[in-house]
Amino acid sequence: IINDILDFSKIEAGKLDMEVINFRLEDLMENLLSLIGLKSEEKGLELMFDIRPDVPVALKGDPLRIGQILTNLCNNAIKFTEPGGEVIINVELDGQTDILATLHFSVQDSGIGMSEQKIAKLFQAFSQGDNSTTRQYGGSGLGLVISKQLTEMMKGNIWVESEVGVGSAFHFSISLEKQPRQPQQISLNQNVSALKVLIVDDNETSREILSHLLEHFNFTVEQTDDGFSALDILEQADQQEPFDLVLMDWRMPGLDGIETTRAIQSDPKISHPPTVIMISAYSRTELKSAASGVDFAGLLTKPVTPSSLYNAILSAMGYEIISNHRHQHTPEETLQAIAQLRGAKVLLIEDNEINQELAMDLLTKNGIEVECAHNGLEGIEKLEKNGYDGVLMDCHMPIMDGYRATQQIRAQNRFQQLPIIAMTANVMSGDKQKALDVGMNDHIAKPINMDKMFVTMAHWIVPGKPVPRSERTLTEKSTDNDFLNAEDLPGIDIQAGLKITNNNKVLYQKLLMKFRQNQGDFELEFRNALKSEHANDSVRAAHTLKGVAANLGMLQLQQAAYELEQACKQGEGDINCLFGNVMTHLEAVLNGLEKIEQKLF
Repeated sequence: IINDILDFSKIEAGKLDMEVINFRLEDLMENLLSLIGLKSEEKGLELMFDIRPDVPVALKGDPLRIGQILTNLCNNAIKFTEPGGEVIINVELDGQTDILATLHFSVQDSGIGMSEQKIAKLFQAFSQGDNSTTRQYGGSGLGLVISKQLTEMMKGNIWVESEVGVGSAFHFSISLEKQPRQPQQISLNQNVSALKVLIVDDNETSREILSHLLEHFNFTVEQTDDGFSALDILEQADQQEPFDLVLMDWRMPGLDGIETTRAIQSDPKISHPPTVIMISAYSRTELKSAASGVDFAGLLTKPVTPSSLYNAILSAMGYEIISNHRHQHTPEETLQAIAQLRGAKVLLIEDNEINQELAMDLLTKNGIEVECAHNGLEGIEKLEKNGYDGVLMDCHMPIMDGYRATQQIRAQNRFQQLPIIAMTANVMSGDKQKALDVGMNDHIAKPINMDKMFVTMAHWIVPGKPVPRSERTLTEKSTDNDFLNAEDLPGIDIQAGLKITNNNKVLYQKLLMKFRQNQGDFELEFRNALKSEHANDSVRAAHTLKGVAANLGMLQLQQAAYELEQACKQGEGDINCLFGNVMTHLEAVLNGLEKIEQKLF
């Protein structure tokens, strides 16, 4: 209420400034979800996003103030909707030019609704529908008037449609500048473009939103509202054109999503059981506990966004997620993040020497003090002896992996608030969620994106002894070196590798030579891993090779190692054939590096 009054006072005094910055629509919606998601879940409401695929997502404007309007409208919707109801946030494109896009936002609820007389009072300061509203629901009566004034400051308009006992829909429309470069429309790998999908959800709105998104991916889509009819549909389709994928809601009357999935996977009439992704508006932890013994390919949390659905389907069908929809950080953002981090003391827990050297070089040259541990157990020992401002944690290590290490660290009260950020070559949505579930704060994917790494670290890590930003260039560049010749280095994308080392050619050369030294025995190491009594040894060997290859620009080797890793993990596919493919690419790289080393030394 105090914040509302302060904002209202600033607006009335003409002191509230609007800024125009680059932002992504999905980032704005994710921030909104973090503010209202728990409230809607605690009240037992179904919260849904309906973002139309044609809406531009790279925009210029004031995301803080747009988010403030949406938060006000959503908080009201949640407040005035009874348990079991729904709140839907819609974003549509009303029109666009080469420069501007007019976006139509709406927040629709199934709550108590309002009469015309109450609507007339809505946008007046310190006013609610009537006195009983204040007594029953609380609030200042300022949220809507602030939303109206913010909308008008953005040269837009706001209005409401409502019916007593049916619900309300608050709309606002604003024009925003489009960024010159828009990300490509989401489209799926050709191998998964012909999927036949069944949606099982008792909520009609949720089914329609999912249908629109899936049809945009060119899928064949059918839908039903209960588990029993889903079984009938799958049985009838099994002998003709079976379904490839089922999007299954968890909480449904009669046969819930878990029971339905269990029935599908044990039904003798369904000889081609589909892949199942479970969708829920409720706690993932509770769902995982209830779903014990049921084979799900993925869990998707409502509200669903186009990219979260995209990633869940790719992951469920066994494809690596390579998303170009993530926020691209500007050089200014990176420099600001580095300046914030100068003086921080960080513990890097990483078993691979090349990854260690790359990360340590990038961090130390930008004013961050780094100590290294080679596995989770060693990392815990260092934490108990020394103080750190944050931890960068590899997930796949011998002796103790990053997941177990994080659980043991979080078990100690003194480390509850310590920032722990995962660093792993796995980029599947499930892997990121696994890191979050054990207590990590965030995730940095390998190959390392320097901008992403520093911005993510700065979001969580605060230096205990900050160092003022120096006037010199924050990241040193090395001198040119003529050893980097693409013809001499088959299988290596030199530009990709240099991008990861921030164009430090001396460091890149050093890491390539270290790769030749460390990976020369990969064939023997992998064959021994296959014979090992620990099934995970072969997975880790392939995973390590994949991660290092990615960091050095060895893209074909990276892909071959990824395919080998997946086969070892799932126990499927011709491992010997995939291993042979890895060795073909690895030997080409090693032979090139050997010739380079002979020239240099």
